[in-house]
Amino acid sequence: MKKFLIGMLTAALAVVGLLSGCKDQQGEDNKVEQRELRVLDGDFKYEITREEYTVAYDNIELFGELYSPKADGKFPAVIFSHGYNGHYTDFPNECKRFAQRGYVCYAFDYCGAQANGRSKGRTGADYTPFTMKEDLRAVIADIKMLPEVDETQIFLFGGSQGGFVTALTAADDEIKEQIAAVALYFPAFNIPDDWRNAPVQDTPLMGYSIGAAFISSIRDLDVYELIGNYEKDVCIVWGDQDALVKKQYIDRAVETYDHAELTVIHGAGHGFGGTALKTATETVLAFLEARTYE
Repeated sequence: MKKFLIGMLTAALAVVGLLSGCKDQQGEDNKVEQRELRVLDGDFKYEITREEYTVAYDNIELFGELYSPKADGKFPAVIFSHGYNGHYTDFPNECKRFAQRGYVCYAFDYCGAQANGRSKGRTGADYTPFTMKEDLRAVIADIKMLPEVDETQIFLFGGSQGGFVTALTAADDEIKEQIAAVALYFPAFNIPDDWRNAPVQDTPLMGYSIGAAFISSIRDLDVYELIGNYEKDVCIVWGDQDALVKKQYIDRAVETYDHAELTVIHGAGHGFGGTALKTATETVLAFLEARTYE
């Protein structure tokens, strides 16, 4: 959390700005657009479409699926980031549920980040959290230009390693103002610590491999120094039986962010299913809907 004095200084500066008249270059009043929160009936559901969609940049092709409300107009978008050795198919419940509630949802394969992925242009030996960050930036740039997307309401959602990458990307100076809010399932902020003293070599892990390039790219990283640069709202959902992401990493993230909401699902581990999945999905949906505007 930022220090109290910084908050007081910010508030004081805001008051000074209001008193000064907030003039633009033409000398006219600079008026901030006022938007109302979108409110849908609790049981309302859009019909949705689901289609394959590829984002291309440089020599990379990112394969994924796009879920969209079947209606006219522009909708907020949610971009999903899978975890280690994950795939675009990892969030079907969330994508369907959110699309039914009026969000364009895109889930994709990070290039080189899994066995049997459908994205092209990078090998497993070459991918790192920072190539994943490049992928996510390309996806953001593409999705916000879709005719059905309201580019002022782009939300990021990531799980585990995808949560780690989502947090790094949202904090980027060139990206952060484009991101309306961030939601994270059990974000793996432990990754740098896990590999800090490991040999810099390809290492088999859980059905895939962590490459030497990956290890060398993050072993000296202070993730908390970076992620706090994102100053808007963050939702974190974590299970108290998570054997991979310990509570200390979640607690420090909550302390680092200016505005973080933590939901702890008792009895859930690293990955949600059954009742825990429903709780997690509805928690994030409520978080999004409280920040979605007409």
